[in-house]
Amino acid sequence: RRLFQRQKTHTKVNNSAFDKLSNCNYDLECYELDLPEVVHAKSQLLKKRLSRRRQWLSETQNYPKLIAVDFNNLNQTRAALEDVLHNALGEETNVDTIILFEGVMIYLDPGIPHSLLSLCSDVLGRNKQGNCFLCFADRLENIPGGDEDMARLEMENTGWELMDWLSKPGLARHMGVARLKIN
Repeated sequence: RRLFQRQKTHTKVNNSAFDKLSNCNYDLECYELDLPEVVHAKSQLLKKRLSRRRQWLSETQNYPKLIAVDFNNLNQTRAALEDVLHNALGEETNVDTIILFEGVMIYLDPGIPHSLLSLCSDVLGRNKQGNCFLCFADRLENIPGGDEDMARLEMENTGWELMDWLSKPGLARHMGVARLKIN
């Protein structure tokens, strides 16, 4: 899932129950990468349910742009991420980028979560135009239990610097924030 933030000079106020960031000085541009079946289902849900029940929402463009991609296919994922960065950033020079993984890696093939973290840091590192962060609530590979030292090593080996870490029970047992390592 992708989230771009563009700083602007005035505050946009939207009293929508869905807009938790309505009083901040950021113009958010969101991209959600997910499996084709999930993207299709979400699109249908937005068309049928949300727009019909809350017609005023159909006039806004605040929904994430849904992009179908199979994360197990690293070439397809790289192309989609590069396309999002190219289209969203353009010539912008001060855009902070946040990648959010929430309950995604637990469903990927062995070896893919590690490779996906490396792919994201590589693509962002080559297209960096601001601060780049990774937020996750997922199960990371190569980290038995909730070992923070192993998490720090996994992040470092994939191009990230772990800033915050929390382990919890459940499938998506690793939660944290990392920033792109500066080379």
